[in-house]
Amino acid sequence: MAVGLFRDWQRMSRANKEYLEKQGRPSSYVGQLADIPNRMREAADATELGLRMARHLELTNGAGLPAIAIVMSSHQVGSYAGMSPVLRVQARLERADGTEPYVVTSDQVVAGIHLPRFQPDAKLAVMVDPANPLDFAVDWIRTGQLGPPPRGSVPGPGAPGARRTTEE
Repeated sequence: MAVGLFRDWQRMSRANKEYLEKQGRPSSYVGQLADIPNRMREAADATELGLRMARHLELTNGAGLPAIAIVMSSHQVGSYAGMSPVLRVQARLERADGTEPYVVTSDQVVAGIHLPRFQPDAKLAVMVDPANPLDFAVDWIRTGQLGPPPRGSVPGPGAPGARRTTEE
């Protein structure tokens, strides 16, 4: 029985080593100890991102101030929330309360289907955080009402995900 247990332990140890190496992480005991600060930093980043997503949900559910964001630039920062990438978006905010327009840079978790909407000069309906006017959340329902989506953000006729229109 001890031999079978030892073999199982060896198999699990080998699988763990392969898994860590595929992720580019150290697989030795000392290497894993040295990597703890990196893992802790990643966990803190994920926690901060989760808290920001919860705040953005509050903003779009009525706690925010309505505004229009005109995208100046956007790029992926390399982090993901689940399967959704995090974009760093620089935008010009035009608030509905008459505040002078200003430029902000904000990290946004964006579902893959919405990525094409973050092209330069695209308009997004957003809700600005009254406690932090440099943060905003995209209100996708109001954004859909602003006008036609940018070219390429909706599948063309016959493409996967395309829907029939009344014009056909």
